[in-house]
Amino acid sequence: MNSLCTHSTMAARCFVVLVFVSFLVMSVSAIPSKRRRGSFSTIKQLNRKGPYIGLITVYSPEEEAFFRTGAFKPDAKHPFVDLSGSNYDVEGRRYRVGKINGKKVVFVRCGVGITNAAAVTQQMLDLFDVTGIVHFGISGNVNDSMSIGDVTIPKQFAHTGLWNWLNPNGTMDPADVAYLEVGSYNVPEGDGVNLLGQIGYSTEQLFSVSREPNTAVSLWWMEVSQQWLQLARSLEGMELEKCVNSSLCLKEKPKLVVGLKGASSNIFLDNAAYRDFLFQTFEVSSSDMESSAVVMTCLSNGFPVIVIRGLSDLAGAESGDNAIHTFGSLAALNAAKAVLELINKLPGYNSPLLHYM
Repeated sequence: MNSLCTHSTMAARCFVVLVFVSFLVMSVSAIPSKRRRGSFSTIKQLNRKGPYIGLITVYSPEEEAFFRTGAFKPDAKHPFVDLSGSNYDVEGRRYRVGKINGKKVVFVRCGVGITNAAAVTQQMLDLFDVTGIVHFGISGNVNDSMSIGDVTIPKQFAHTGLWNWLNPNGTMDPADVAYLEVGSYNVPEGDGVNLLGQIGYSTEQLFSVSREPNTAVSLWWMEVSQQWLQLARSLEGMELEKCVNSSLCLKEKPKLVVGLKGASSNIFLDNAAYRDFLFQTFEVSSSDMESSAVVMTCLSNGFPVIVIRGLSDLAGAESGDNAIHTFGSLAALNAAKAVLELINKLPGYNSPLLHYM
């Protein structure tokens, strides 16, 4: 054998090396757990001051618009909590703790997509003493009666990304809510055989704390909290921003509309034909990538939830580049302003048991 540890004269050195490497591994692996323990201790202290209103947005421009309002006042002792993630995300997410006009809030940016939104919502509900969730950000406009810069507070959401993609000769599932025949969009119509066939839209399975364990209910429309939605109706008519800057303004004054429908899926929608299909089939007015996951998670856990989205683009109906690059910041600011107004309307809470739908 020709091993470093074969000869007795090298045994001591080998042993020292192994001990040193083991120490390094143990030390490095212990860092995240120590961080987590520290974070959980901080959360425990913060929860004694609760409960809080949970605020969840999606990505950096929305977060920046929210903090630019200056309404958020960080907690003096614990302005934020960093939750260490896995080896793929060492730093994890930052939860910011503070007040808005005297109301205690905890804010986090979840990241793009259904999975991120569901994971962060569940994490917030599990770790923090929150009374409910206000989710906000920007979205694509699917309704021609709405305009870029408008704000929508939908009454319900559908997850339009649960598909049964059928074989061209397959049988349609009668349980599917709707069907998209890809071939019907051929130009010229009916020319050739479209092997993409048909897509059937499936319902979600809702597992709720209010139902029997392991018993799911098929659900297409996910309702936001009706009492919070009723409070939001008083926001209609509020003043929204019209201009990105002194040289770039919308043609019309933006409006806030409560009670429409929204759709979510892991799709950034920039296609006019699919946009029209969603509106004609499901009568949704906005399309985003997170809201249904936030609503579904809150419903499953029995917490109030409401969604506020600023319309940043026409989801593919406009010509040229997508307008999100031009008006995304304005839509994010208008959504943030609506969030601040809604927080003013929400009642104060003295007990974590005062959750209601």
